[in-house]
Amino acid sequence: MHKYNHWGYILTLPFIVGFLVFSAYPFVYSIYLSFTSWDMFNPPKWVGLANWKRIFSDVPFWYSLRNIFYFALIFVPLQTFFALIVAYILNQAIRAKGLFRAIYFLPVVTPWIAGGLVWKWLLDSNFGLINLILSYIGLGPFKFLDNPHWWIVIGSIAIANVWKGIGSSMILLLAGMQNISKEMYEAAEIDGATKWKMFTRIVIPLVSPMAYMVVILSTIAAFHAFDVFLVMLESPGTVKDQLLTTNILIYRDAFMTFKMGPASTMSWLLFLVILGITLIQRSFEKRWVHYE
Repeated sequence: MHKYNHWGYILTLPFIVGFLVFSAYPFVYSIYLSFTSWDMFNPPKWVGLANWKRIFSDVPFWYSLRNIFYFALIFVPLQTFFALIVAYILNQAIRAKGLFRAIYFLPVVTPWIAGGLVWKWLLDSNFGLINLILSYIGLGPFKFLDNPHWWIVIGSIAIANVWKGIGSSMILLLAGMQNISKEMYEAAEIDGATKWKMFTRIVIPLVSPMAYMVVILSTIAAFHAFDVFLVMLESPGTVKDQLLTTNILIYRDAFMTFKMGPASTMSWLLFLVILGITLIQRSFEKRWVHYE
């Protein structure tokens, strides 16, 4: 038995070393950096709480928090709603279910470089397909990504991100729906329940644990959003303050102006914001989720 225990330690050693070097050490070191001034070339200089005080009076940082909250407010409900509808449809007895599931999941594995360029063309105010369609019904053209109002730009990017994220949420919700026994549907049908009644009284309550998990994961993903903004907006160095997100601001401070101290401070503030929102969502678990 002891011999096998040694082999277990030996085989897990590469993972443990990788975790300590590439995860645990940077995690702890970033806390230290948040109290220093470091340009990545000279040794870090201890500045105490100076970075933390500066962040709270930094206007671009508050713009970035406003934008990411607004982005999450649009992205999370829309993605959860459409993923639930698509999962319910694909859980029915329809032809080519496997093909449709693959089609809806395809955006998840599509790189944002390709997907973002397509969406930039779709939302283009002059040659975009969406404005072309709107012109046929007497609307538009609208400025989506080049609009002077920040909430239209961020909202347009959030809708594009919904397209990207529906597939993964759909898979989770579909797995929850497939765990519902057929006997429950048959009993409801015998009692004269309509499709809508079965959806609202059976499917939604029984799939609520998965839906709750989708909401939490989508919220975390929304506050981590980076590549969608990197592709669909201008370069990080030229993005207007009104359109900044926290991750873009962290990237700009860390790797373009080499201010690792403020970047580490913003990273930890973002972590605390996500932790706080997750704890608030957890407090509603008993009210939202129906466990069998």
